[in-house]
Amino acid sequence: MKKIIAILILLSVLSCAKKELKIPVLAENGIQEVQNHSQIWLFLEIENNDTIAKINRKNTISSTHWLYNIDRRLPMSKIIQAIKKLKLKHHGSMHSEEGMQDYFSYSDTISKKLSFIPFTKVDFKTDNLLSKYFIKEFSNDYKQYFNVNLTFNPKNVWINDGKFDKEGIKDLLLDYIDFSAEGSQTMLHLNFNEDLSYQEFLYWRTLAHSVKNEAIKINEIEFVFNPEKVPDCGCE
Repeated sequence: MKKIIAILILLSVLSCAKKELKIPVLAENGIQEVQNHSQIWLFLEIENNDTIAKINRKNTISSTHWLYNIDRRLPMSKIIQAIKKLKLKHHGSMHSEEGMQDYFSYSDTISKKLSFIPFTKVDFKTDNLLSKYFIKEFSNDYKQYFNVNLTFNPKNVWINDGKFDKEGIKDLLLDYIDFSAEGSQTMLHLNFNEDLSYQEFLYWRTLAHSVKNEAIKINEIEFVFNPEKVPDCGCE
């Protein structure tokens, strides 16, 4: 059984294979201790003027929890397929064990410790799919909710059909739900432009999850889309 202590893993992050890995920084309390784990590293490298993600998953064991240490500078377009494949390998192996989780790592500026966000249950949809089309296709599954499509772009955020600046978006979202839900349970559907950096992705994802309560759910299907394949994403 391994026991993870924040300062030790932080040193590992910085020194693994003599490469620097800059993890995301968030002002958000998370899980700070995970036992029985394996670690995955996604480093940023430049080859022929192109940014690529180099994966190091040596010694990963399917019967353990997996910790994903991902360089915050990497764009989502370079890592989302790797994340999907790694999750499938983790839980689809003949050696997988029930209850093993996947966690994103980040540095918590509140506790000043390395922390972890579970994402085991998330089903990432990619390429040209947005939640608003998915809801229409599977309308019976969502008709009982007040559905809110959140679309996070590098320069703006959309709440359903409204485009807003990024500043103050949490308060704006809560005011919108309070005014419009009319007593119905709300479900948030998260859409992330793949041009976002991993830092931005984790920031917006954490912000959205911070409003979750008994009245506000978040769809476990999350969308990471290619803006070139979604003409009406409002990505400009």
